[in-house]
Amino acid sequence: MLLDRIQRSFPLVARPYHHLAGSLGADAQEVMARIGALKGRGLVRQVSAIFNTGALGYRSSLVAMAVEESQLDKAAAAVNAYPGVSHNYLRPGNFNMWFTIAVPPRDSLEDVVRGLAQEAGGWKTIILPALKKYKLAVVLDVLEEGDSDAVEERSSSWATEEGSVFEPTAANIAVVRCIQEDLPLLEKPFHEWGRKLKMGEDDLLHLIERWLQQGIMRRFAAVLNHRQVGFKANGMIVWRCPEEQVDSLGAVLASHGEVSHCYHRPARPGWPFNLYAMIHGRSVEECERIAGKLGEAIGLKDFQILFSTREFKKIRLKLFWKEPQ
Repeated sequence: MLLDRIQRSFPLVARPYHHLAGSLGADAQEVMARIGALKGRGLVRQVSAIFNTGALGYRSSLVAMAVEESQLDKAAAAVNAYPGVSHNYLRPGNFNMWFTIAVPPRDSLEDVVRGLAQEAGGWKTIILPALKKYKLAVVLDVLEEGDSDAVEERSSSWATEEGSVFEPTAANIAVVRCIQEDLPLLEKPFHEWGRKLKMGEDDLLHLIERWLQQGIMRRFAAVLNHRQVGFKANGMIVWRCPEEQVDSLGAVLASHGEVSHCYHRPARPGWPFNLYAMIHGRSVEECERIAGKLGEAIGLKDFQILFSTREFKKIRLKLFWKEPQ
C-alpha cells in the first residue's frame, strides 16, 4: 500500500516516484496522482525531511500549564504565537494545557517558557524535557495487520542531542529550510530543490544521506494526519516509576508496537510522573486496553492516561525562523 510505504521511508533517488511505481506495479504519473490525492484528502500532511532539532542546536521540551478553564483560549493564543510551539493540546487534570516547544540556538528555553507563561496569564508551568528517549517510532499500522515492527528513528540521532555535528553555515541553513517543506510532485523533485538551492541534484541527495547517517535528520518520509487515517484517539500515559527502574521499564515499553514514543522525564513538585509513553488508537477504549496491557507488562499501577480532548495547535516546526533569509 502506497500510504504505508511512503510513511516508512521515501526513496532518496533522482526519480523517486518512478522508483515507487516499480514496487507498486503502477507508473510514475499514477503514483504522483495518488500521493496528491492523499494530500488533498488530508491523509498525508507532507513528504519531507524530519530533523533532529537537538542536533541542529535547538533545545526542546514538553511543557505543562495549569490554566483556568475560562482562560484557556486566551492562554492558548499567547502560547501558540511563539513559532517554536508546534503542538498544543488540552488534556484532563490540573495541568491541562500541554505543548511542545523548541527554541533556537543561543536562546534560553527557560526564559522563553517563563515569558510565555506570563503572557498567558501567569499560570503555574512545569518544564519536562526528555532526559532519555527509549523510542521514537512514527509509523502507524494503517494496513491493520497488527504490525509491531514500526520503523524507529535512528538511534544515532539520539546521540547527537548534546554534541551537534551540524555546521550552521548559510548554505546548510538554506538546505534545512528547503527540505523541511513538502517535496514537489515532479518527476525529478530533488533536481527542482537543487535548482532553488543552486546546487547539483546528486550533491543534494548525498548531503541528505549524510545527514541521515549523522543523525542530523531522523527520517525522510511522509508525515500522516493520525486522525484522518483512522487513529481518532491518542493518549499520553504517565507512570510514577522508581528512578532505578526507569531505564529497564522504559526498554520494556519501547518493545511494544503500540507505543510510538517513550521518554524518561523529570518528576516535578505536584507532578510525580517520570515515565511517559504515547499511544494511538482507533478509539478511547482501544487506548485504555493498551494502557492496561502496558501497565501489566511493567508492573506499575500508579499511572494516568491523558487523552487529548482539544487541539489548540498542530503544525510542522519551521526551523531557523530567526535567521535572515
